[in-house]
Amino acid sequence: MTAKLNLLLLAVLVCMTALAAGCASSLPIEVPKEVKVPTPVACVDPARRPPRPQLRTEADLMLMDRGRRTLAMFADWLRLQVYTADLEAVVEGCSRIPSTAGRAL
Repeated sequence: MTAKLNLLLLAVLVCMTALAAGCASSLPIEVPKEVKVPTPVACVDPARRPPRPQLRTEADLMLMDRGRRTLAMFADWLRLQVYTADLEAVVEGCSRIPSTAGRAL
């Protein structure tokens, strides 16, 4: 009977020692002092964005005869070409800004 009791006490002592060793070796929890969160920023300044040209509506074009309509559509097309070139220049300037993605902030 005493052998079983000694074996039980030894098992309890081993378990308590293991638990105490586990508690003593826990690492301290470090709370971050600063958290850096990437924030999206508009690349294109709204003041630099070219204004969209006023184009004729389909109803306005249909009121014209075929010759005037052709000239009006060509004039609108030219305005769109200029607008597209200006807009592409702004976007190209934006795309040349080095990206911060993948770098530590």
